[in-house]
Amino acid sequence: MLKKGLFGGALVLIAIVAGFIFLLRGCLSGYDERSAITPALYFEKDGKAVVFSIVEYGKATSYSSGPKGTFKSMSVNYFIQANDAATAELIANKKIKHSSDIKFRPVKVMGAGNNMAWVFIGELMAYDPFTLEKIANREIIETKNPQLKGKMPDEERYYEYDRVSNSILITATDGTKYLLSTANLKATAVDEDVIAKNPVEAKIKALKKQEEALEEKYRAGYDRYRAYNKLYSEQKISYAAYLDSGKNFNRLQDSISKWKTNIRNEISDLDDLKDADRDIQTKIENLAGSNKSYSNICTAVDTFNGKWYGLLSGEDLEKPDTRFKYRSVYTETARNKFYNATVSIKEPNKKAIELLVAEPEKISDAVYLQGGLLLNKTTALPIHLKNDDGFIVCYREKVGYTGNIILARVDLKGNTRWTLNTMLPEFEDWIYTGTQLIILGKDNKNISSSNANLLMIINLQSGKAVKHDYFTDKMRKE
Repeated sequence: MLKKGLFGGALVLIAIVAGFIFLLRGCLSGYDERSAITPALYFEKDGKAVVFSIVEYGKATSYSSGPKGTFKSMSVNYFIQANDAATAELIANKKIKHSSDIKFRPVKVMGAGNNMAWVFIGELMAYDPFTLEKIANREIIETKNPQLKGKMPDEERYYEYDRVSNSILITATDGTKYLLSTANLKATAVDEDVIAKNPVEAKIKALKKQEEALEEKYRAGYDRYRAYNKLYSEQKISYAAYLDSGKNFNRLQDSISKWKTNIRNEISDLDDLKDADRDIQTKIENLAGSNKSYSNICTAVDTFNGKWYGLLSGEDLEKPDTRFKYRSVYTETARNKFYNATVSIKEPNKKAIELLVAEPEKISDAVYLQGGLLLNKTTALPIHLKNDDGFIVCYREKVGYTGNIILARVDLKGNTRWTLNTMLPEFEDWIYTGTQLIILGKDNKNISSSNANLLMIINLQSGKAVKHDYFTDKMRKE
C-alpha cells in the first residue's frame, strides 16, 4: 500500500510539474519571435515557383518587464522555408540547427545556383528549394573534393558567392583559393590574378602590352637612327643613306605616335566602361545586402525605348541635367511629376556611351511624394514592365521616414494602371520575377533586427497582393 501511495504521489507531482511547465510555456509563447532573414530567393521549375528563406525562430525562455525596460531570453533555432510564389502559402519548413550548434555568425542566404538554394548556417550548405532536401554540406563537399578535407573554414567571410558564374569562391584554411561549381560540387584551385580578371580588364592589359611593344619598337628605331648618324659622322655611309635613315625614323615615329594615340584613347574609353561596370556591380552588391534605405531602392531617371523618363520636382527643373546619369531620390518633400525627353549620343564611336538629354516635357500631372522608379535588385537598373510598357513608381504616403511606401504601375504616357499602399516604410528585400513583385518587410515592432516578418506577393497585372506573416506563421487576410 505504501508503494502504491508513493507511486501515486509521484504521478501527481509529475503531473503538477508538467502542468506548470506547460502553463509557463503557454505564457512565454506570447513572447516568441519568428522572422525571415533577408534576402530571400526565388525559384521556378516545371511550372512551379517558390520563395525560399531562412527563418529564425526564437522561443522565449524567460521574460521580465520593469521600469528599466523589458528583458527576455531566447532559445533560437534556424529553419529553411518554402512559400508558394503565387499565393504566398507556406509549402514546407525544416529545422536546420540550434543557435548553440553554430560557432560563428552571420547566418545568411548566399545565392541561387543551378536551381539550388545556397546558405551559410554554421557551414556552407545547399538545399533543393522545392523539397528542402539537403544537397550539399561540409561533409558532402569534402567527400567530392579530398583536397578540401579539413580545410573548409568555419567562418562565412571565407566564402564568396559569384552571381555571374554561379560559383562559390572558397578561401581554404591554408589560404588557397578554390572555385566551387554549384553544378557538380567540384572545387578547382584558382590563381587570384585569374579571379580578379574580367573581359574589360583583360582587354586593357592586352592594350598596355601593345603600348609597351610600340615603345620598344620606337627605342630600337631610335637606336638605329643614332647608329646611322655615327656612321655618317665617321664617313662610313653616304649622305643619301643618312637622309634615308632620317626619313625612315620619322615615318616610324609618326606611325608609332598614331598607334599609341589610338591605344590610349581606347584604354581611356575602356577605363570609363570599367568604372561604369564597377559602379553597377557595387550597387548590385549593396542591394543584395541588408539595411536598404528607401532612397537606395529607386532612382529618379531612366531611359526606355530610346527616350529619357524622369520624376522631377520644380527645383529639379530649375537646373535640369543635360547629361544622363542615374540619381537617387533624397528630398523627402519633393513633389515629383512624370516627364520625358529625347536623348542623343554624345560620341557614337565610344564604347562607354554618354547620353545627352533634351529639355524635359511633362506628361502627367500626377504627384509622387519623393517618387522614384523602383530598381531591379539583380541589375541595379529600373524595372521595365512589358505588355503595356512602363515602370513601377514608388513614393511616400507622407513626408518622413515613417511614411509608408506606395507602389504604382505607370505606363510611358504617364497613365496609372493601379496603386497599392504596401503599409511598409521600408523594404527589407524585394524580388522582381517578370510577372510579380515579391516584397519582404517588417511591420511588427517585436522584430528588432533587420529581419522581415511579412512576405507580400504582388501580381503586376492586377496590382493585387497576398501576404504571409512569418511571425504568426499564417496567411494574413486584410
